[in-house]
Amino acid sequence: MAGDVAGLDHFEVARVTPGERKHVSVDPKGVLMSPRRILSVPVLLIMLVGLFAAPTQAQSPAAASGKYAFYSYAGGTLVRAVGTTISSDLTAQSTIAGQRLPSTARSTTAAVEVKGLVDVGAIHTTTKARRAGTKGITMVSLARTANVNLLGGLIRAKAVETTNVTRGNPKRLTSTSSTRFVDLHIAGVHLPVNIPKNYRVQIPGVAVVVLNATATGTKDGVATSQGYALGVWLLRNRATAPVGSSIILNPTMSALSVPVPAPAPAVGGRAYGTHALIKATSRVRGEVGRSGEVSTPPIGTGGRVNKNRTADVNIPGVAHIGAVYSTTRATSSAHRGEVTNTSQIAGVNLFNGLITADAIGVRAHSRLVGTRFRADERMTFVNLKVAGVKIPVDVGRNTRINVANLGTVVINQRARTRNGNQIRGIYIRLLKPRGGLEAGAEIEVAVASTRIWR
Repeated sequence: MAGDVAGLDHFEVARVTPGERKHVSVDPKGVLMSPRRILSVPVLLIMLVGLFAAPTQAQSPAAASGKYAFYSYAGGTLVRAVGTTISSDLTAQSTIAGQRLPSTARSTTAAVEVKGLVDVGAIHTTTKARRAGTKGITMVSLARTANVNLLGGLIRAKAVETTNVTRGNPKRLTSTSSTRFVDLHIAGVHLPVNIPKNYRVQIPGVAVVVLNATATGTKDGVATSQGYALGVWLLRNRATAPVGSSIILNPTMSALSVPVPAPAPAVGGRAYGTHALIKATSRVRGEVGRSGEVSTPPIGTGGRVNKNRTADVNIPGVAHIGAVYSTTRATSSAHRGEVTNTSQIAGVNLFNGLITADAIGVRAHSRLVGTRFRADERMTFVNLKVAGVKIPVDVGRNTRINVANLGTVVINQRARTRNGNQIRGIYIRLLKPRGGLEAGAEIEVAVASTRIWR
């Protein structure tokens, strides 16, 4: 179930059936990578900074105290239009993190459009981690995108599939990344049948393009693998995106590390803006992926704040969110751990005005000192209304409201376990079909959770 705190780092969604079209607009402070450096330093390397505090050189995989720590994600598209309000963070994002095996996440989006830049069909992503033998681990991140149309048709493909594999055993850590293209065409460019890794071409006067991009390596007991199918860097203004803006197709990342020494706990959790879990039948479940999601790496962020921003999310007939800003900050040291995850949302409009708010914010926090664990949660909001009724700012936790022609709405929903907690600003379970969703569908808005393993 979506609200099962005990399963925060072990979840699986079978497939998606909704016809969602997500329009996402951009963080002006987004990542920009110079085209002159895209071969030596792929853009996704920036996303890895701070995810893993590497063990000392003296600590080899064989010296590990126990389980592997891992973090992995896959997405369909990533757009950064520099200096504008057009942005799309990872679409159809699936993420796993932690130490528990097996661990699986899947996500699907029916279509993504960023006007003048991106128009693609269905995106399917999967991330998995499983045992390999008695002492090993294998991680696979997969992103598959259909009917690719970039830059108004200058770049087209029937399908693009990127696979990222990272393996670990007591003797070594290895990683690979590769992409398969089906009927890829780039205007004015003759492409080889088998596209080499990090293959660079140019659409004269328009953009630099890198295909089958990959960067892998192992250092100080941490194996990392970043890859993407196709990266585009604009050489001049196009549509509403200025020169230097970038489009990344099928970004994937995996990082596998031996855990910190036994006295230090593993940490985890996540925060995100919206999530729709659709129950199409009793056996098939579908997911409209988490927007603005950020996950806590299992050995912390080194005290730094990792962020994810999405300027606009639209699930027609279900949710229109003006902006999502999620953060995670975590530390882990001998017998001590602390995690703080937050999600802040502006301009909430659910089911065509049935539920609205100017802003909603949630914060989940947990701390472990020795054997003493503490957790707390907090929710804030501005002008929250449900079916025309204004909700008081001091609304109690787990406040349940039954809304006619919709279903059950829970405000300030909280849950705790012996080593974790979760808060959802708004949770909805439909009692009848609404906005293209089946009865039994669940919608989450403003979610944060934390976890510390002793």
